[in-house]
Amino acid sequence: MGEIAVQLEDVVHGLPLVRPPADAVDVRGVSHDSRRVEPGDLFVALAGAHHDGRIYARQAEERGAVAVLGRGDAPAGISVPWVAAEVDPRSLLGPLAARVYGHPDRRLVVAGVTGTNGKSTVTTLLAAIFDAAGLPAGAIGTLGYRFGDLRFPGERTTPEASDLFRMMRRMRDAGARALAMEVSSHALSLGRVEGAAFDVGVFTNLTRDHFDFHAGFEDYYVAKRRLFEQLKPGARSVINLDDPYGRRLAGELSGVLSYGEGGDVRLVATRLDASGSRGTIHTPRGAYGFDSPLVGRFNLANLAAAAAAAEALELPHEAVVQAFAHRGPLPGRLEPVVIPGRDLGVQVFIDFAHTDAALTAVLKAARELTRESLVVVFGCGGDRDPGKRPLMGKVAGDLADLPIVTSDNPRTEDPLAIIAAVERGLKESGNPNYRVVPDRREAIRRAVAVAPPGSVVVVAGKGCEEVQIIGEERLPFFDREEILLALEERFGRDGGR
Repeated sequence: MGEIAVQLEDVVHGLPLVRPPADAVDVRGVSHDSRRVEPGDLFVALAGAHHDGRIYARQAEERGAVAVLGRGDAPAGISVPWVAAEVDPRSLLGPLAARVYGHPDRRLVVAGVTGTNGKSTVTTLLAAIFDAAGLPAGAIGTLGYRFGDLRFPGERTTPEASDLFRMMRRMRDAGARALAMEVSSHALSLGRVEGAAFDVGVFTNLTRDHFDFHAGFEDYYVAKRRLFEQLKPGARSVINLDDPYGRRLAGELSGVLSYGEGGDVRLVATRLDASGSRGTIHTPRGAYGFDSPLVGRFNLANLAAAAAAAEALELPHEAVVQAFAHRGPLPGRLEPVVIPGRDLGVQVFIDFAHTDAALTAVLKAARELTRESLVVVFGCGGDRDPGKRPLMGKVAGDLADLPIVTSDNPRTEDPLAIIAAVERGLKESGNPNYRVVPDRREAIRRAVAVAPPGSVVVVAGKGCEEVQIIGEERLPFFDREEILLALEERFGRDGGR
């Protein structure tokens, strides 16, 4: 990263402080995590769910912090300047980081994608379109934070503001000219993208999720809407008219470029099968054909969203065509699990679907790939919205021939209690074939073992996650590996049924 040195006085100028700092200090970075402070950082002490960040001020100083910003009185034992804020320091984290890292968002073409489903796919497609258009692009989202050979650690869909601006600066210094990023409702509610400005905002859809965090649909919608208050002057809002909340949002915003039925950008598929899709994209700048290896009807909406964002940015249609043709299945998004060189007669997919709407879309897509049985292995996460559990059970019972309910990150809850809630929806569906297999490894093994030739098995919920969270422990567990073991157990290493 290029040399950074900004006077503390300039970093905090104009922000709501009890008093401006008297010390002349060079700030070279911003951090909210005392364990990751680097020499020269301004440490911002956030109030967390369980601890006040001020208690980590001494640790931050020991790691090289040159100043600490927080609320209230200075923590005992620190010798670096204390900057007392009048407001929640979290609301200042983004503006502080933007200043220290030189507003890197202003030197990138930044696309923000929000919505319940489709964010990862649309973001990945947009990054590929940027690359094809000659704008080397970074990507930030559930699938990781990356640009070229750069990889950044992170567990959230959208990182904290201090990490976000540090990444954007590093990407820009490494040659990035664009950034495609997922913007979650948590990030928008908690100010993680505060201070960032976007060249285009994309809204995919809004269905039930995160109701352990949001008070309901209205609260969830208001959070998503905040993205479109952070667009650069003249930037467009790309909105899905096939979603009821999208239609509402389109009516509330100006500068909208819509997609979907009756939208400004429309995608018409002439082929949709197990090899992907083909069709025509109609835009205000003309129509063009496309081919994509992405499987599933729901991916047509993702392709349309990415094409509409490219249209809003006036990127060449040729870049869209090239990106769509070469961007194959994403990790954990209706991703096939195969033994190379083997046709086993049973198709198995992993998918991240963990809401009733996402599970509906995935199972409908999987149904189109088989005339035989559809088997689904799924569960619901603990310490998360309990209201969606029977809804997901009902979807699985309605759409799959053999639903197998199992554990999926029970966290601190009783796995059997979670399964019992899911089972209420399964019973409501009237599907008599469902099975309860609490052990996820055994559930996957059983699904693969009983799937008839020509059938499809979907293992949903985790996608490319590689852990099972039980209590406070994060235990190694990767659906893909378990599926491969189950396939080898059934079919052998050398083939044969």
